[in-house]
Amino acid sequence: MTDPPDTMRAYFDAWLRNDWDAAMAFWADEVVHHVAGHGPLSGDFHGKQAFLDAYGAVFERQGGTIEVVGLHDFVAGPDHAVALVTERAIRGDRSLDFNRVVVYHVRDGRIVETWSYDWDPAALDEFWS
Repeated sequence: MTDPPDTMRAYFDAWLRNDWDAAMAFWADEVVHHVAGHGPLSGDFHGKQAFLDAYGAVFERQGGTIEVVGLHDFVAGPDHAVALVTERAIRGDRSLDFNRVVVYHVRDGRIVETWSYDWDPAALDEFWS
């Protein structure tokens, strides 16, 4: 069994390289993502494919993406990790850097559930509205 801190180090390494295929390989197929807010990227997404489909549809419709800017720090215990991150939303010629806290539940070397909390959810919701 993989140690959660080792799992998260490898996950963040892939994530920071913007290697989404490698990063998503750490998500269990049945992963549940909880994304706070009221915008089109908010909600509960049950399953890896449901999350990818929902985000892909919004990005295609609005001509946008989200990219990783940095990982400030993370802590990990036997079952959970918490990361402090900065990401950048890009839509046309506009961009918005935002800080986020993500809580991860890890089981058997896979991320099985996440909770994302943004520092300024209203700004992010407006950006995607």
